[in-house]
Amino acid sequence: MPAASSKPRPRRVPRFRYQNDDSASDEDFEEYLIAKTRPARAARRVRTYRESSDDDISDSSAVETDSSQESRLPNTQSQTIVRPHRPKRKPLAVPSRKRDVPNKRPKIQPSHSVRKSADVVAGASKPSTHARIPPWQTLPYFVLVNIMQYAAYPLYGPLSRQQPSINWLCTTGSLCRSFHDACMATLLYSPPLYPLQRARGLVTLLKQEQDHRGPLSTSFRSKIRYLDIEVKHLLAKKGGISLDDLIPLTPQLQGIRLYSNYDDMTTVIWAQPESKKVRWTYPLDLITHLERNNVVLRSFDWNGRFPNTTDVLKEAMAAHSRPSFKHLHDLTFLNLTLPEKTEKADIASARSFLAVALKSLLALRSLCFRNCGMVDQITMPMLPPGLLRLELTNCSHLTSEVLEGYLSSAGHGLQSLILNNNQSMDLGFMANLKSLCPSLQRLEIDMVYIDPSWWHDRDPLFDELLPKGPPTWPSQLITISIENMRQLTAAAAEKFFTSLVDASEDLPFLKKLSLKVILKDASWRDRAKMRQNWMPVFENVFLNKDKPSNIVSKTLSSRRSASVSQRQSTRIANGRLKELSMSENSDESDAPTPKIAQARCDVVDLIISDQRPAETQYRENDFLDSEPSDDEEYRE
Repeated sequence: MPAASSKPRPRRVPRFRYQNDDSASDEDFEEYLIAKTRPARAARRVRTYRESSDDDISDSSAVETDSSQESRLPNTQSQTIVRPHRPKRKPLAVPSRKRDVPNKRPKIQPSHSVRKSADVVAGASKPSTHARIPPWQTLPYFVLVNIMQYAAYPLYGPLSRQQPSINWLCTTGSLCRSFHDACMATLLYSPPLYPLQRARGLVTLLKQEQDHRGPLSTSFRSKIRYLDIEVKHLLAKKGGISLDDLIPLTPQLQGIRLYSNYDDMTTVIWAQPESKKVRWTYPLDLITHLERNNVVLRSFDWNGRFPNTTDVLKEAMAAHSRPSFKHLHDLTFLNLTLPEKTEKADIASARSFLAVALKSLLALRSLCFRNCGMVDQITMPMLPPGLLRLELTNCSHLTSEVLEGYLSSAGHGLQSLILNNNQSMDLGFMANLKSLCPSLQRLEIDMVYIDPSWWHDRDPLFDELLPKGPPTWPSQLITISIENMRQLTAAAAEKFFTSLVDASEDLPFLKKLSLKVILKDASWRDRAKMRQNWMPVFENVFLNKDKPSNIVSKTLSSRRSASVSQRQSTRIANGRLKELSMSENSDESDAPTPKIAQARCDVVDLIISDQRPAETQYRENDFLDSEPSDDEEYRE
């Protein structure tokens, strides 16, 4: 008994371990350490009260060894630790008992459609190793400026709404020095001044440059060429900017446009001139400030809203004889409409002011009238000869006979003719257009009529669109765009299309052809039949189907062709000659003679419908929230 009592009593291992477990080793110890680092689970661990057996005493030495190892660990079972509540976390992956196998989570294999879409996205985002990025930053300065202007303009949309191109120019200009200079030149060529905070910031910047001593990296004042100023918010508003402060800060100024957000009646049809007048007039000392700073304008806009038509024409007559205005190349008149109850004497004086104002400009090349009711059979002969561009928009009293009379006397050098929204004008003058304007390059006509006093588009004030027959086409035309052709029958439309196809041989420079026809008294079957007959004809005759040339591909193809053996080249050449000889000897007497294709137009668009004309056409893409899905499982 004493000997038995002197024998040490074996200690019991922790309750979650078992004495007769043969797998007890260092791996269990590692597993224990990993288990102690796991976050607490929501449910408590199931405890076991299994004790070691008394029968198995032969392994007491092994138990002592294990117990000696376990005694080094802190006794966490005897203490009750209150842990703060933590959000649930995903449990760590249980490590494998084999040391040579790394600890990896099992992969979830995606479906075929997911893998395919991921591959497409990865392929689209991964840059092509074969694509060669040209050194854009090494292009000349003026080339980069033209690229930036083409990409960014216009900076504002209708109602002076800012376009994303302003921020794009600022971001692109931060890439390198050459981009910075080109983007700053584009942004300051006609700087954005709307809203008022932006205009004040520009004035402050220009004043700081004026007060700065020494050269600057960028001369902001010398880059400003044109100023577009919204009068109501920038000049007439209390606390706005002043032209007296802005003009001395722009020594290279070439043009000024003073406009109102309500001038565009096509987008703001409720902007009636009588209800949206702005209490602002042209400053009396405007001409004095321009001459004091030696500013010679090339472009200017006169707006009849500031304050009325008669006063504006009187100021224009006085200004056009001054050195700062007499060299104008581009002149625009807006909102020149006299009230209905105006006396005849006042009408005659307003017409005389207009005639004198136009006669003083000997260098005038571009003339524009927008929303001008004064343009009629009396004022049209007053327009100066030698114009290169003429735009007449929303002139309700303009007729085809009046326009033809002016073109017969002064339209020989005209290169651009834009006629939009003229309610009383048909296309009768186009029967002699080839002889009236032999140098015409751009012809744009839109026959949507806007009434600012009514909610819907008005009908035309003529009965027939082509009263003098089909049109004739000048040989120098580059762009033909006629939208919303009204009062046109199916027979007249056939003649109109035939005149274009017949004149295709004489239109070698035509690049754009866009026609939208609204047929009168035609069923949907007739329209569909005409569309199916004429659209292939226009595409075969005018559309350019050649792929754009690539210098790199041409160089590679020439190198490859040089490596081809002479025998293969001879065989191909002999085969082509044989085909040509067979085609010449074939009997083609029964086949119709094909029309010679002009095939130079990049845009050929033909729309035949009976829809009511509208300024904005909505299509299916305008109502889609997202791109169509390309999931194959969904399609199946």
